Amino acid sequence: MNNFYEQAWLYDLVHNKSPESEQITFYERAIEKFGQPVLELASGTGNYLVTLSENDFDISGTEKFEEKFNISQEKAETRNIETNLYNADMRDFDLNRKFRLIFIAGNALQHLKTVAEVASCFASVKRHLLPEGRFIVEVFNPSIQLLNRNPHERFFVGEYRTDEGWLVIHTTVNYDSATQINHINWHYKNQFHKEEQIVSFTMRQFFPQELDAIFQYNSFKVEAKFGDFDCSEFTKISPKQIIVASLAD
Repeated sequence: MNNFYEQAWLYDLVHNKSPESEQITFYERAIEKFGQPVLELASGTGNYLVTLSENDFDISGTEKFEEKFNISQEKAETRNIETNLYNADMRDFDLNRKFRLIFIAGNALQHLKTVAEVASCFASVKRHLLPEGRFIVEVFNPSIQLLNRNPHERFFVGEYRTDEGWLVIHTTVNYDSATQINHINWHYKNQFHKEEQIVSFTMRQFFPQELDAIFQYNSFKVEAKFGDFDCSEFTKISPKQIIVASLAD
């Protein structure tokens, strides 16, 4: 069984965003509103970083996994784009720069499993945020129904076209309510190959009131909370929790 975060090609296959996607558009509007320079934490394979750089935004990124870091660099070079990409962990980093906007996209905050890890990340953000800066975080709005699925039952994730044919992915999940960590396996197989592969990863769940409190206790003021990338109001049926925060007085 492999670690999903070290399978950069699979991560990119599933999570790649087009320049016209609602996610990219959301962050473009945020940058235009709150200003530059910008820092993306856990920038992965550069889905946001490279696209926003290509659109002439002054953006830097951090990524701790070497394979993802290298793919992001390769994307930038292929498109003749200069990016400030740091091989650094969002839990504790020091770039000797300050930014007007720092964001964590793609539910990446959910890879921090403990209170201490989240606190360390937020402390690093505070050191790098200008006084008038903004901090944006997006995570899932937890679904009790989905978290309580039978851990022995497989569920369809999607079909993805590759150079070797269609790749089909199913998932099994096992949620630990004591730690709020969802243990996830993806089972995938190419249509032309019989052998199945498995990758695993975990995602910490942040419940709405808990997430708001995390910002408050780490000296941030929540200015807005959206339920999706269209900036709709956050409600119990919202798929996302998108928080826009500033440094507390």
